Amino acid sequence: MRIEKKDFIIFSIFFVLTLLFFHRFLSAQQIFAFKDLSRYFYPLRYLMVEQVMSGHVPLWNPYIFCGFPLLATLQIGFFYPLTAIYYMLPFNLAFNYYIILHYFLAACFVYLLLRHYVLSRPACFFGGIVFAFSGYLLSVSNMNTSLASVIWLPLVLLFFDRIVTNQGARFGRAVDSVILGILLAIQFLGGEPTIIYVSFFFLVAYAAVFCGSFRNFLKTMGSLIVAGIISLGLVAVQLLPFLELSWLSDRVVRINYGLVTFRSFPPRELLTFIFPYFYGNLSKLGGYTEVLLGKVNQDWLISPYLGILPLIFAFLSFLKNKKLALFFALVAVFSLFLAFGKYTPFYRIVFLIPGVSMIRFPVKYLFLSSFCLAILASLGFDGLLDCFGQNRRRFFKLLFFFIPLLIVILIFYVMVVIFRVEIFNFLAQKYSDIPNCFFERLAKIIAFNLHSLLFVVLFVSAFVILLLGAALGKLKKGLFAFIVLVLVLADLFSNGHSIVVSARKEVFSQTPETYQILEKEKGLFRFFYVPELLKENRMIYGENYSEALFNTKDNLASNWHIPYHFFDFYGYASIKPKWLFGFYNSNFTEDKIKSNFKFLSLYNVKYVASYDKVDIPALKLLRHKYRYGINFHLYENTKVLPRAYVLNSQNKPEFERASASILLYEPSRVDVLVELDEEGYLFLADAYYPGWKAFVGKKEVSVEKVNGYFRGVKLGSGKHLVKFVYDPLSFKIGATISLLTFMGLVFGGLYYFSKRQNKQIP
Repeated sequence: MRIEKKDFIIFSIFFVLTLLFFHRFLSAQQIFAFKDLSRYFYPLRYLMVEQVMSGHVPLWNPYIFCGFPLLATLQIGFFYPLTAIYYMLPFNLAFNYYIILHYFLAACFVYLLLRHYVLSRPACFFGGIVFAFSGYLLSVSNMNTSLASVIWLPLVLLFFDRIVTNQGARFGRAVDSVILGILLAIQFLGGEPTIIYVSFFFLVAYAAVFCGSFRNFLKTMGSLIVAGIISLGLVAVQLLPFLELSWLSDRVVRINYGLVTFRSFPPRELLTFIFPYFYGNLSKLGGYTEVLLGKVNQDWLISPYLGILPLIFAFLSFLKNKKLALFFALVAVFSLFLAFGKYTPFYRIVFLIPGVSMIRFPVKYLFLSSFCLAILASLGFDGLLDCFGQNRRRFFKLLFFFIPLLIVILIFYVMVVIFRVEIFNFLAQKYSDIPNCFFERLAKIIAFNLHSLLFVVLFVSAFVILLLGAALGKLKKGLFAFIVLVLVLADLFSNGHSIVVSARKEVFSQTPETYQILEKEKGLFRFFYVPELLKENRMIYGENYSEALFNTKDNLASNWHIPYHFFDFYGYASIKPKWLFGFYNSNFTEDKIKSNFKFLSLYNVKYVASYDKVDIPALKLLRHKYRYGINFHLYENTKVLPRAYVLNSQNKPEFERASASILLYEPSRVDVLVELDEEGYLFLADAYYPGWKAFVGKKEVSVEKVNGYFRGVKLGSGKHLVKFVYDPLSFKIGATISLLTFMGLVFGGLYYFSKRQNKQIP
């Protein structure tokens, strides 16, 4: 398949459509801000760019968990190619454009895959917009590691299919294997290991179905192994630090079935494939609440909706290519069952597969269902277009099915309209002793679903009219395709725009009152919040999203503090340090903080935030507010100890015969000047982690783990300059492997193509 001029025109249309959909993000006045985007990706990407601009590799984050690896988390996407946009534009613009760019590429990549499958350009265009603006892909704008990984799946499948079908005759199977390896590496570097893990099994299944012979299957598996080795070599620079972090994280101990399957996709939410927000829109304030739904819901995916007509066309996919349609249909169903997680006994078997227990949120598996449904819809649409020149009688056959279906839907809609008050009263009777606002919310959800049902009627009616026009020869193929594309765009745009949530730039740039209090303090200190407040800050209440989001920032919601260079005792990350996770959640709930308060003083916590009032003599109340039903108390700890001090032989702080002062504090380096009258331990209230080294003068000394988590160095009497340097071996080994792999590909490619060129010279 060659890319022609017409294809570039379609790419241009994709580009314009993407800009139209995300028009409010084209300036920095509005910034992507829903959930993890604001509390996780924005501050961590900001820290990454800040460290790179200052000439450092972003290895360490000193602002959460008393210090935590930054590069190893994968989430910053440091080696992901499209991250380069952060160094070219002002940060807020780059943050927006990075996300927007992925939707344009998603449309283009699916288009290229469908052209590879020899579908017509209208069908390829159709598939591109369905995939790019589907509810799933729009939902993961919030989790842009998933977004950055899943959009490469179409290209991965394209080059893998070239290997399967031996279409790489021009350059050979080897070149396609190398390209596949590079694409898999990019997919991993996007930051979501789940995507590439599932994609691998998907490719194996694809080969088993389409290789045609066992010999070809073995050759294809050999090529896939080669691609995998290339991929592993390229990503080793980030893979090895990630594996090291994973082994030391809560993922190792938190692998019980109930926890891993907590955010499964409830089967009842299958309705959201037809009614995009049947249970309410969780991207809207209070639009999706446990008060109405109970706990049988997932709050990760906002909606899997991909349009009414695409869903219809997916069921017509067998009109085009039965074998291809059957494969994608089975994969779509299988991945849907995976997404059901705990709601099916089937997942208990899957849970035994190595690696599955490390994957949180089975709902993530829906990426494969969404992708397969987009392909199926394109096949069905192209099959209908083929009927114009081959078999118009198929249109009449389809009418015999869709006209009765339309009548049933229309009758159902009329009945719902007539009895809508009774439906509300029936549902309202299920609740008692709840505020009136929840009944208002219930009424809004019912009204929206009635509106959605009307649109189902309208879209099915439009489809029936189109079929009738085509059957009677009154509608040309080009006009039919154009009308379908307009209807699908209107459907996806109207239902998808509310998924992508923004906040005013002032939410990110303005300094809240609590931060102003912390800014008055000079020197190194940490703040702390109780687990109850941490949970409350994950919920956003209020009539105005920007104001409500700013309120959580003011309440010390995790990670917002990073651009301000404040230090959090705890924090937020997709994987957490194993020891601190257990220590924090076991010892510092509201009912236990008083008995364990001494630890906070020892670990440099100067400010304490709580939900309820805390009665501890050492705590001085600085601020109290009550907003959106949440109490927020901010205290100053008058007994706080410094970041670095000396421990005596009884492992107690020593200040009379010893002193320690921090001369330099950078993310990957800390210099401490220590004076002791006798032998003791320098204690640094920063996390112990493999890769941290200590030097006294030019001599390297052992860094020991103190109190289960922090750093300590044993020193003799006298005056010492102790330098802590983060120099992880996992990063150096990984970087060496990746560099050698990259150089091998470059020189191997030069040799390969020069050899081919010499063969072509007569």
